[in-house]
Amino acid sequence: MIIRLKKQVINILKVLKKKPSEVIATDLAKELKIDYIVLMSAINDLIEHDLGYFKEEEVYQISLNDEGIDYLNNGLPERQLLNILLENNIKELSLDDFLERSHLDRNIFYVGISNLKKKRWIAQSKASGENKVFITAEKFPKTVLERFLQKFKENPTLERSLLSKDELVQLDLLNKRKLVKKNNRTERIINLTEKGKKIDISKIKELEQVSKITSEMLSSGSWKNYDLKPFDVTKPGPLLKAGKLHPMIKLINEIREIFISMGFTEIRGPIIESAFYNFDALFQPQDHPAREMQDTFYLSNPEVAKLPEQDRVKAVQETHENGGDSGSRGWGYDWEIDTAKKTVLRTHTTSTTIRRLAKFYRNNEKPPVKVFCIDRVFRNEKLDKSHLAEFTQVEGIVIDDNVTLCDLIGLLSEFYRKLGFKKIITRPGFFPYTEPSMEVSVYYDKLGEWLEMGGSGIFRPEVTYPWGIKDPTRVLAWGQGLERIAMLYFDRDDIRDLYINPIKWLRSQPY
Repeated sequence: MIIRLKKQVINILKVLKKKPSEVIATDLAKELKIDYIVLMSAINDLIEHDLGYFKEEEVYQISLNDEGIDYLNNGLPERQLLNILLENNIKELSLDDFLERSHLDRNIFYVGISNLKKKRWIAQSKASGENKVFITAEKFPKTVLERFLQKFKENPTLERSLLSKDELVQLDLLNKRKLVKKNNRTERIINLTEKGKKIDISKIKELEQVSKITSEMLSSGSWKNYDLKPFDVTKPGPLLKAGKLHPMIKLINEIREIFISMGFTEIRGPIIESAFYNFDALFQPQDHPAREMQDTFYLSNPEVAKLPEQDRVKAVQETHENGGDSGSRGWGYDWEIDTAKKTVLRTHTTSTTIRRLAKFYRNNEKPPVKVFCIDRVFRNEKLDKSHLAEFTQVEGIVIDDNVTLCDLIGLLSEFYRKLGFKKIITRPGFFPYTEPSMEVSVYYDKLGEWLEMGGSGIFRPEVTYPWGIKDPTRVLAWGQGLERIAMLYFDRDDIRDLYINPIKWLRSQPY
């Protein structure tokens, strides 16, 4: 069988036949001064005729970060500190003077002191009443770590796979000291098959392919000199990375459908909320720590919010001061309307729930009322793998006559069952604006353990009485963070993954 190849493919085949072993694709492209894509296209032509192949390997590369480069040029902190003592012929020095002479950051200074003591090059004593360091050794040879650090002068980037076992130990030390950065990439390795190595180049015919025959080729008869490129309909088409709904949106839609299937109606509320609806209407005292700036985002524009009807504001005020008609003693302080008018980024969607209670009062509605809310809330928290400053809360309430905790347990069991959790338990809990209160946990099969999902309970009279909702009418309520469900659903360890959008994870999600 005659093998026909393009001229460039034949030239690449000639080069590969001269190579004693495998070659890296990027290196060969540079050597031949051709585009990498052109090279890999030629290799695919060789693969079609069983003359060549390529394989992919993950390459892990290590380099120094800015701090590591500084230590490469000036020495590790312990070496810099030792040089200060040796160059100035100092045998002992107070720790405070040493810190001042070093000009190092305080934390870096103590890291250097600690490493000098570990090597037993210095000692530290307070025998004289002053904290001093003393040189205790006579020789100070380069450490194994320092010798390894010098390797980056020869080559700024090292391949992890080429490091010895001892070098990997030193690399781990540099990594613990946060002096290195890591990068990994996929590398393609090219070689010829046995058939490719043995084939005689003179037996390969040069091929000039065309994808279509033109009218000029037909009229001149030159079409006979060309090979029409075949179309292989069995080959897969290009990988399409089409747009899709974000997994969090899909989860929100699924939860929304569950609520609607249970007879609930969705409600929404403003993100910029008054302290009245966010705190006061929930019987939270105005000096409560949760209202502080470190927990809540207060706004300067707008600075003041509108409050509801004066009689309802009065009812909430009396509840705080003396319990009003709720049967409570209240908090026993002078409630301030100016504090209630402050604007905040809502800290929970319960403020939207309270607005629904206000609407229930204004419209003189009759129970039952079943509503839910899935919306954004904000807390002044430090970001880490389990906390966000902006997240989503899921909340549901039922306003009805003579409802009890048994009704609430039934609702919660049905809700979580529809979410895919087969085992649900409740236990007594405490939450500021419900009494009695319950904590809800579900059994997660993948981890084989119970996980707490959120809180629930019956709104206190201090919350419902100002809105005309009095016994036997009660309000069942429950809520939780959507992200807690999402981390279980999508098997993520870091809550930030849900919003920084790792492309590899997003592409793996179904449409």
